[in-house]
Amino acid sequence: MRIIKFGLVLAVATVAVSGCAAPASNNTPQPEVTASNSAEMHDHDEDHGVPAVTWGPSTDTEVKALAADLMLKFARPDVTERAWFDALQPHMSADYQESAQYIDPGRIPVREIHSPPVLVREQGNPMSVMAEFPTNDGLWVMSLHRSGQDEPWLITNIAPKDS
Repeated sequence: MRIIKFGLVLAVATVAVSGCAAPASNNTPQPEVTASNSAEMHDHDEDHGVPAVTWGPSTDTEVKALAADLMLKFARPDVTERAWFDALQPHMSADYQESAQYIDPGRIPVREIHSPPVLVREQGNPMSVMAEFPTNDGLWVMSLHRSGQDEPWLITNIAPKDS
């Protein structure tokens, strides 16, 4: 008898719950989307009030000089971990700082940088660039990123090219 009562209670509960979930009708008129307000919405979505970031004529020279200076600071096995980190830290992204704080400069195999960097970047992306350096340990790549036109270039990674 208990099984029948339980089944009856379960059936009544199911009907009650499904009755609560019935869709409500929406008689509220919706605004009409026209070509003009659709275009306004589209323009607004793309603008976001963010200034355009460009790769100007002097950007190549600026980034090459910065990357070369930073790579020289990176490849210094004879300095203490603190001195190494302090020299690079102002030029590191927050994420790279997290991992770089554990790097022992004495274990970095780069001892010599053979020539200035070659910049590699995606066409149309003026915010990120990779600087490739030929070194005594093969090609090493420094990844740099900036978050805006007047924002500083920050290191996001330094590693052998094949890694």
